[in-house]
Amino acid sequence: MELKDFVKETLSQIAAGVHESIPNVREAGGLVNPAVRTNTKTTDPSHFANFGPGRSVFLVDFDVAITVEEGSGTSAQAKLNVASLLTLKAGGESGNRSSATNRINFKVPLAMPVDPISEGELKDKEATDAKKVKESLNKMAQQSNWGGGQ
Repeated sequence: MELKDFVKETLSQIAAGVHESIPNVREAGGLVNPAVRTNTKTTDPSHFANFGPGRSVFLVDFDVAITVEEGSGTSAQAKLNVASLLTLKAGGESGNRSSATNRINFKVPLAMPVDPISEGELKDKEATDAKKVKESLNKMAQQSNWGGGQ
């Protein structure tokens, strides 16, 4: 499998797995990736950032063994493939092949699907909190204007 396909499939399946587990876990009384406000200063190395209300961005850490195969025959090209224990190939290619195996490490930020019910609850709570703050500020401004004129 080519590296790009491996990364694409891995990230897609992680997101799909999280999304598909939300109703089952909720039914059992739990929450998968609930929408919460987190402290931006965290010691969790997998937490990357916050993206919108309650959307945490995590780092998916890849540590992949890859092979670089170069051919010199009729279909010569170089490809990065995820190393596998068994590779079966068929086709009418001719020529010499050489390959080298290397390890690469990289991280990809990923904002997971968020539990929609907790996301709505968080948005409602934040709207209510913002309204209360605004009302308090308006009240303080009115009181300072009334007291300042005497």
